[in-house]
Amino acid sequence: MGGTRLRPVHCRVRVMVLVVGGLLLLGAGVEAQQLPRIEGPLTLEQAVDLARQKSLRVKAAVADSQAMDSMRREALAPFWPQASANGYFNDQRMAPNVYSSAGNTMARNYQVFNSDQTRDANLTAMYSLFSGGRDYYGYKAAARRAEAGREMLRSAEVDVAMQARLDYIAALREAENLRVTGDLLRDIEERLRVGRQMFEAGRIPRYYLLRDEAERANVVQMDAMARSRAEQALVALKTTLGVDLASPITLADRLEYTPVTVSIEEGIRQASERQPEIQAAIKQREAAEAEVRAAYGNYFPQVSVGYMYDWALMRNRAWESQADNMRMRTDSAEGYSVGVVVTLPIFDGFMRENALNTAKAKLDRAAQAEGLVRQQIAKEVNQAALMLTAAEKGVEASRKGLEQAEEEFRVVKERFESGRGIQLEILDAQVAVTRARFNAVNALAEYGSALAMWVRGTGRVR
Repeated sequence: MGGTRLRPVHCRVRVMVLVVGGLLLLGAGVEAQQLPRIEGPLTLEQAVDLARQKSLRVKAAVADSQAMDSMRREALAPFWPQASANGYFNDQRMAPNVYSSAGNTMARNYQVFNSDQTRDANLTAMYSLFSGGRDYYGYKAAARRAEAGREMLRSAEVDVAMQARLDYIAALREAENLRVTGDLLRDIEERLRVGRQMFEAGRIPRYYLLRDEAERANVVQMDAMARSRAEQALVALKTTLGVDLASPITLADRLEYTPVTVSIEEGIRQASERQPEIQAAIKQREAAEAEVRAAYGNYFPQVSVGYMYDWALMRNRAWESQADNMRMRTDSAEGYSVGVVVTLPIFDGFMRENALNTAKAKLDRAAQAEGLVRQQIAKEVNQAALMLTAAEKGVEASRKGLEQAEEEFRVVKERFESGRGIQLEILDAQVAVTRARFNAVNALAEYGSALAMWVRGTGRVR
């Protein structure tokens, strides 16, 4: 009986699990559909442009740049007149009392009420005449940070472009390796077919045939692994591009060698002028310099002009009369005031001194960060140049090695077909050709990767 009672509960639980699971799967499907889907052939430069448009890292950098530009406009506020409208409704049993306007506006209003009841309307305006340079250099610091934000956006685009190039080249390399294993598999299958005919004709021993069958099994496994690596490389490329992983794209370019003349000195010079990381570090250092100068402004007199127009209605119990049945006397007042305020800070608990020391420490940090970035960029340029030089030599060596391996395979194959060679020779020669083709593919891929690093090191997207 107990088991029978629990069955409906179990059914309801299963139904709820299925419904929740279906909703989660539906939500996941909706999110997946938000990614753009592309089809057809894709070139390297198209991949770079697509990554710059769709990359989440670039979009985050765009948001940071917009925030810094908004902070720059915010720093312009002290250069504009400040105005506030204030209303006071006051009832008190003890006078006088001081009230101030609400909020954090610079045009702040203060009122002293002596009457028992007061209704007051006020308009206050203020304009800063001199702040010791604090407002000007504060805006200058914000402007330099906004410029640094734009440079950091360019830096994100450069990094994303490099990653797109590297992933595209990696996908090309795996596709070429898959082509090599596919050609090898077809060659072995053809040799196995011919071997079976020769074995049936009694021209070769059985262990030749067994050796070819074992070799075919190894190559089938190699081909499956190469196909998996090619698919994984495409997934990595699509992820970098920010597109739907199910997008049916094909790689339109091929691995090729295009000689490029590089100079480390010229590369460092170009990087110093165009590398966005260096430019961003320079702007951050200039912003820190402006903040130091703004901190000195706290030692200068502060001058501002203020204007106030006020209308007030006052009622005072001190004028109550028994004959008038406890009525209160009402007075009104209306007028304006204009004044100039000069403030000279004398002592604020060493707040100014510590603020100045903080600004100087930030400046020193920004200067060291700029030097570190310059060192890192010079290191990247040197490494990219050395990688390019080594990759060029690798391409030349791999080409020569492939030519020699193919010629050796041709000679051995002719000897074997004429009955003057043995199976082991042709297997060794074919392994050498396959290895040489893999080496040629990897050499071209290494050259393309080094070229992508050189482009990134000099601060370019192409």
